[in-house]
Amino acid sequence: MKIRKLLSVVLLFLCLGLLAQDQQYIRHKVRWMETLYSIARKYKTDPKEIALLNNLTTGEISRGQILLIPQQKEEEKKHVMEETAPRSDTVLFEDLFRPQQKEIPPCREFVPTSAYNPIISVLLPFKESDRNTGFIEFYQGLLLAVEKMKEEGMQAVLQVFDWDEDNPDALLSSDLLGKSQVIIGPVYANDIGSTLAYFRNSPTKIVSPLDSKSNVWVSSFSNFFQVQPGPEVQQEALLKYLDPHRAALWVISEEGEQQVAPGIRKLLDNHLIPYRNFSYDVLEGRIVTEQLKTLLEVHPANQIIIASENEAFVSDAVRNLHLLLAYENIPIELFGMSRWHGFRTLDLTALHQLQVVLPLSAYVDYSQPIVNEFVATYRRLYHSEPTPFSFQGYDVAYYFLQALFLYGPHFEDCIESLRLPSLQTHFSFVRKSPEHGFSNTGVRVIHYLPNFSISLK
Repeated sequence: MKIRKLLSVVLLFLCLGLLAQDQQYIRHKVRWMETLYSIARKYKTDPKEIALLNNLTTGEISRGQILLIPQQKEEEKKHVMEETAPRSDTVLFEDLFRPQQKEIPPCREFVPTSAYNPIISVLLPFKESDRNTGFIEFYQGLLLAVEKMKEEGMQAVLQVFDWDEDNPDALLSSDLLGKSQVIIGPVYANDIGSTLAYFRNSPTKIVSPLDSKSNVWVSSFSNFFQVQPGPEVQQEALLKYLDPHRAALWVISEEGEQQVAPGIRKLLDNHLIPYRNFSYDVLEGRIVTEQLKTLLEVHPANQIIIASENEAFVSDAVRNLHLLLAYENIPIELFGMSRWHGFRTLDLTALHQLQVVLPLSAYVDYSQPIVNEFVATYRRLYHSEPTPFSFQGYDVAYYFLQALFLYGPHFEDCIESLRLPSLQTHFSFVRKSPEHGFSNTGVRVIHYLPNFSISLK
């Protein structure tokens, strides 16, 4: 009797082992800005299955976390997954765990025909004023992208409208605009909001090309694409370069500062990164240098974030830290904000010797052949030098024209995997849920080097 029970147990374990061998898993390391929903879409599985397999009681995941992904059989991938009842200890989040309503076709299956002529509309304020300077250059760069796609075999219709000349209501309600697959523009966040109101129930994709404040509309329109990453996204890009296990991490801010510094501290707290605070008034003078020396010299390495966009304070803080590096040999790695790139009072030598790291929404690397080719073509056609607006116009138009060309009118199903060479803007779109639009999380991080060159990380 005991032997029979023993054999039954052994047989049970063998069956379980065979089942485990039949069900294979993929190990996925969570990357920055990935969500449970986006990972499930990548592997064509149900987010609920990932949650149950990894004992997730909420939809929250963190960067660096290892998730087991069920590797489905080929015949299972051809069917839409049926909704199953969640475990009693699982919290069901509607946005993240909603079952797919339709099967997403593989991106590679789209083949454009001769009848496929997508309509792209551009809404720009061409009237010259202090507010609108640069949009002619944006349009010129855009035209070069259109010409490039024409050379690659794309047939499309380009419509251009002057937002300042045309009546917005008449324009937005017109049949001409309503037939567009993609609308690039308008430029400003308020105008974007008006446009979204007209196209809320339309498949037309709306692209905000320049204003980072338009990010407020991402949660309300599923076919909205926000190109300019906000300050929070740029600041978060610095986290991968911090090493609190090797160096003491400091947040230096102006006394009483209530905009940038609290956001930086919250970001570090959310990622459980330990840091030390140091705040001072810019009028304190030389005493600050001595205080910093006392605090920093006891550590073999120091990583410092100056959490400020006040040019006077940043200049003073950089000067103090440069003195400690140059004359006291105190090891310092310095991290700053994107707006520093436009400051004119910063000591360039200090930036390079402190090896400052800055996150930027846009940066042109003139050592790249694609940049040199664009500059040469722009000079030949327009007899002038391209501006940041020119580069941006090319990048935005080329990216979304390629999306239409490669993936068709429903390119949003594939946009998270689309990676293209660009001139100044890195594109990496993500969405939090099917009801949300897409935010660009692409950031260009530059590094000032001691040899007075700048590298693109």
